[in-house]
Amino acid sequence: MKDTEQFLEAAGETAEYAKQYVKLQLDYLRLESAEKIAKTASSLIASLVVATLGLITLLMLSLAAGFFLGQLWGSYGLAFLAVAGFYALLALLVLVFKERWLTNPILTQIIRSFFD
Repeated sequence: MKDTEQFLEAAGETAEYAKQYVKLQLDYLRLESAEKIAKTASSLIASLVVATLGLITLLMLSLAAGFFLGQLWGSYGLAFLAVAGFYALLALLVLVFKERWLTNPILTQIIRSFFD
């Protein structure tokens, strides 16, 4: 009878340790997930800030190129049309190569930051 009581007591302790282990593992998983989500979000926000500043720079350079070509060619309309044509060609290239140039690198970066 004493062996049975010791066995039941040991089984109860083991079950309690197993519950604590599962709880600690879940807590660890939550913390790790929160850290990875925070890293990914901060990386995304930083990329958006850099992209916004880059777009503003590109806008200013485009205006400068339009005015420069307008003075050079004597027609601002033709100069800004040429700048717009350049961006249309660039948009066509991005459309054709979007998987290689945009989708795959962005997905790779997000997955890398999430699993690091």
